[in-house]
Amino acid sequence: MNENRALRRIRPRECIRLGEGMAMSRPPGEVLCLGLSPALQRTVVLEGFALGEVNRASRVVESAGGKSVTTARALSALGTAAQVCGFNGGPSGDQMVSHMVSEGLSARALTNMVPSTRICTTLIDRATGTATELVEEAPDPGAAAIAQFMHDNVRRVRQASMLVISGTLPPFVTDDFYMSFATEAAREEVPVLIDSHRAALLNVLGEGPVLVKMTARELQATVRSPVDGEEQMLRAMRDLIAQGARAVLVTHGGQTAYLMTPTTAWRLSPPTEQVRSVNPIGSGDCTSAGIAHALMSGEGLCESVRFGMGCGSANVETLIPADFDVRRAVDLARGVECDEI
Repeated sequence: MNENRALRRIRPRECIRLGEGMAMSRPPGEVLCLGLSPALQRTVVLEGFALGEVNRASRVVESAGGKSVTTARALSALGTAAQVCGFNGGPSGDQMVSHMVSEGLSARALTNMVPSTRICTTLIDRATGTATELVEEAPDPGAAAIAQFMHDNVRRVRQASMLVISGTLPPFVTDDFYMSFATEAAREEVPVLIDSHRAALLNVLGEGPVLVKMTARELQATVRSPVDGEEQMLRAMRDLIAQGARAVLVTHGGQTAYLMTPTTAWRLSPPTEQVRSVNPIGSGDCTSAGIAHALMSGEGLCESVRFGMGCGSANVETLIPADFDVRRAVDLARGVECDEI
């Protein structure tokens, strides 16, 4: 099944097209997936996990990980070319690159550093159906590597069809680090999807990102006020719109999501079909990838978000992040209701 055709069969009742100047008319090309801290990902499957006891793994799987890598893997699965920008070094970095190359992901945009790439570990407890993530702090690559990263990737923004910025900023860069990339994207009319929060996000809103994506918890941390109910949620989203975001998507795991533009707000229900949870890690990145892919395929914002939610839900059913079945994502997207508020 061609996923582009499938997308056109899942149009919601309410659909908006991107406004003038959104630059989605740019020729299809590579998506630049920018995130500073890729990782060597180890997924450990346990038939049961007991704290303070010896736990034996029934399976261990190693893969390239981190938000930018997961987004790029999902885009590749959907048929959209992607580049991964991030720091990479040491033996763990060599292993990560080896995994990327083996699955057809390009590593040529990674910036070399002396410290070793971090290792993140996911513990899957089959007895309880839970996933526990152990995340190493990203190492400081050093001033020279940071300068090289800036030089190379600001240039790559000019050649991209879309820029997807993912993740919080590590302590070795300032809160305005994403600003140079967002500014260059705005100058070159490259649409930006950003999945971040707090100062890292607020500093780029003035450049008019096409979509800001975050969780409800991240929204609360960004606006520094409670978002416990729907009205508080919508008020906080309006604040981000007022600061320059062209659309805001707030997700809440497998619960209701909210989408807002300057003129309209929507409530999006999760897929009606039951999802079998295996590993939820990376589902937000798969949602971003699905949205980016659909927008680049010419879809409207609502149906693009529906498809993204289908991709995120399909990812929950897989052990390796972004190793989902596209047909399954399309089926799940059909069950996402999009209702104007």
